[in-house]
Amino acid sequence: MNRGFRQSQSTLHTWSGLLLGWVLFIIFVAGTAAYWREPLNRWMRPETPRVERPLAALAGAQRFLERKVPDAKTWFVTIAGTDGPGTYVFWVPQPDPAAKGERRRRRDTFALIGADGAPVARETRGGDFFYRFHFDLHYMPVIWARWLVGVAAMMMLVAILTGIVTHKKIFRDFFTLRREKGQRSWLDGHNATAVLGLPFHLMITYTGLVTLATMLMPWATVANYADGTKLFTALFPASEAVARTGRPAPLVDLAALVRDGEHQLGGPVGFIEVAEPGDAAARVTMTRASKATLATYGARVTYDGVTGRLLWRSPPPNGAITTYGAMIGLHAGRFGDLTMRWLYFLCGLGGTVMVASGLVLWTVKRREKLADPLRPPFGFRVVERLNIAVIAGFPLGCTGLFLANRLLPLATPDRAEREITVLFVTWGIAALAALVLRPVRGWTMLLAATAIGLIGVIACDLLVLRPGLVQWIAASDWLMATVDAVLLVLSLGFGWTARRVARHRPRVRKPRAIRTPADTVRLPEAVAAE
Repeated sequence: MNRGFRQSQSTLHTWSGLLLGWVLFIIFVAGTAAYWREPLNRWMRPETPRVERPLAALAGAQRFLERKVPDAKTWFVTIAGTDGPGTYVFWVPQPDPAAKGERRRRRDTFALIGADGAPVARETRGGDFFYRFHFDLHYMPVIWARWLVGVAAMMMLVAILTGIVTHKKIFRDFFTLRREKGQRSWLDGHNATAVLGLPFHLMITYTGLVTLATMLMPWATVANYADGTKLFTALFPASEAVARTGRPAPLVDLAALVRDGEHQLGGPVGFIEVAEPGDAAARVTMTRASKATLATYGARVTYDGVTGRLLWRSPPPNGAITTYGAMIGLHAGRFGDLTMRWLYFLCGLGGTVMVASGLVLWTVKRREKLADPLRPPFGFRVVERLNIAVIAGFPLGCTGLFLANRLLPLATPDRAEREITVLFVTWGIAALAALVLRPVRGWTMLLAATAIGLIGVIACDLLVLRPGLVQWIAASDWLMATVDAVLLVLSLGFGWTARRVARHRPRVRKPRAIRTPADTVRLPEAVAAE
């Protein structure tokens, strides 16, 4: 603090952005991709037909469940959207009486029903992987991952606020972009992406912390609710649970019941839960779609599963749950139309570039101050190699995921997990290359490999995949074709960046001479000689 308030905030800005900056970069990349979650879900299942009639897909899902698991404990059905691959169905089997007295875990099973009413054969996580990965990560316990993401988000918020304080001319600098100026060029790019999306960055970071609020700050809930289930019941009231009677009864037509549900809820239905299907005690609960309103926690209604009679309606939500739901809705951006989704996506790209440029700026700024730039200290080399491994390596891993989705045989066991394994193996190889190669060569090779890999994905869609890019364009299926167009733009961006890095020739300065007292004090003999 002896250097002044702004200088101390500059130090805080630097280190809060650096320490978990690599985690933030991964979160931004995955979170930005998650704004196209449903289109990616369909694009990674290219043989699925476009959903023209969501209720017809729902009828096909009901037929599938009645044939597959007619006596399940519970069905869960999502209503298909026109930009998704179909209707997702989950079910919970009836409890096993033989396991009575033993600790049992809930076992869910899953299927995806296409627009034609048939299960989709291609096994993949699709866009759901990026959505879950941006806050649950992978290969680690969920609770640890969310704590790590929560701490990273807090440091991101600190970095944003201290950045506003530090750069007193930040809005003027936004209109300044100096090229070929080394550190100044990186700083200008960092400032431009930060200021352009500043409201978005503040909103997405703060609302992301709100989604983890009960985990990061549990004291209020612990002090008022000894049992977590009571808190859940207070926040999200539901109709009374029913027990199976053993008297078979046909389930009401869900597609027909949805029309009344839309009238009762005042908006489209997004989710259906069927308790005790095929029994006289069956209940059908419908939840309003999250895209229908800013608050993600929509109203619910429950019907008699046999007669279709309305039995229960959820009470109006209180201010706390409405605020919490609105925060999550702002973060997820599901409430908006296609224009809003593009705006979120572009702002997410800007945030990704902001984090990446900040990490690179740390090394660029300090390299110019090193006594010998050709022999940097160990800590500097660690940051430099981590930058390459994450900023250039993780996109290459994502490219490997897309290629695996196109090239792995459909009958591959655990195919979805194999795709994810390819991502991490590719990323691991890229990280090793970043450690072994010289920085310039590492940046160039990994960025160029990502550009070539994305071109390979597009080539598969154009030349190998059936139906592929040609058929999508012919059928005016522009959503699928747009994914390839975005990949093409990203490929050109990675290729251009690789070329710029390869052609860059930094200014080489001589090592600073070590000054001694003899260099600064003029001896009498020297004065006499002059």
